[in-house]
Amino acid sequence: MNETHTICHITLGHNPTDDRIFYKEILSLKKQYEKIVLVAPDFNPPDPKYTIDYRPFPDDSFFKKLWNAYTLAKQVKADLYHFHEFEFLPFALFLKFKYKRKVIYDAHETIFWFFIDFSRHSKWITFLPALIAHTMEMVCSAFMDYIVATIFVAPWFRPFKKRFTKLYNYPVLSFFGNQLADVGRQSNPIILYHGQLVPARKIDLMITAMKYVKPEYPEAKLLIVGNIQEEYKSQLDRLIDENRLQDIVELRPPVPYESIPDLLRTACIGFSSLTPNESFRHSLQIKPFEFMALGIPVLGCRVPSIEFYVEETGAGIVVDPVTPEKLGNIINDLLTHPEKRLEMGINGHKAVTEKYNWNVMEKRLYSIYEMLLKC
Repeated sequence: MNETHTICHITLGHNPTDDRIFYKEILSLKKQYEKIVLVAPDFNPPDPKYTIDYRPFPDDSFFKKLWNAYTLAKQVKADLYHFHEFEFLPFALFLKFKYKRKVIYDAHETIFWFFIDFSRHSKWITFLPALIAHTMEMVCSAFMDYIVATIFVAPWFRPFKKRFTKLYNYPVLSFFGNQLADVGRQSNPIILYHGQLVPARKIDLMITAMKYVKPEYPEAKLLIVGNIQEEYKSQLDRLIDENRLQDIVELRPPVPYESIPDLLRTACIGFSSLTPNESFRHSLQIKPFEFMALGIPVLGCRVPSIEFYVEETGAGIVVDPVTPEKLGNIINDLLTHPEKRLEMGINGHKAVTEKYNWNVMEKRLYSIYEMLLKC
């Protein structure tokens, strides 16, 4: 373990115990470096048992959060700063040039398409802000010491290829253990979605699909788990009531990260996001890998990552076109044929165990840090 270097991770909007930031990157780095500092919003702090120096700032307005995060980060006097939001890029330039520190930009999203696809406004209104954000990202990235990304397709980072690595959000095998889900069971089958509950994830489509499942499998249940704003929850509650699905659709609050394996083991079928928008075409979602790690077949839409990891490995099915009736028919077919669920689950588990796991990414992370800290 290296006790001479201080590492600081900075996030403005992620949970301090975000699975990628904390449970993968930070805990991996903790094996190599004694002094790890996490600057993050003041909620859901890491367990003290991990001995991470957590320095919270109030979950305040946008600009106050930026300034507070920068102030705390500057006080750390770290040898290397690793940050997770594009809006921190200008502050990273100060850390690099004024204080002579190494900086890593961790790109979680395709910024241009994130602005376009996740805004409540029309694309014509969001196009200019998206273009400005993308331009800022590219200009500032030119001065970063290194860039890592979960992004599946990122042609705009090609100019930085000597300082760029894809660090995919693959699962940690030990976290999920050896007990797989009982996906072949016939009684009380559960179809699960866990994650962000926002309109872009097509939660309404998942719910509507259950009206095609209920006549054939009234004992089935769609379980939807995650944070949700009250306005959107009211919309979904109305949709459930209108289709008389109260007995087979359930919305639940999120569970702690450590409880995710137990939640997933209740499922026979797992949902990925079902919107084939440009943001998802360029991103790599963690949820399919979590299902695959526990041998659960995955249903997703036609985007490159789902085609590559789910369809080509035989770990699930691409829903195309993405309609409630099409989705309902696929669920009915899988519920009728447990052998299909088992086969897909085995395929997914094998793929994750052999290739698509965090052990592979951990080695990439170590090599980046070793290179930068030697300079």
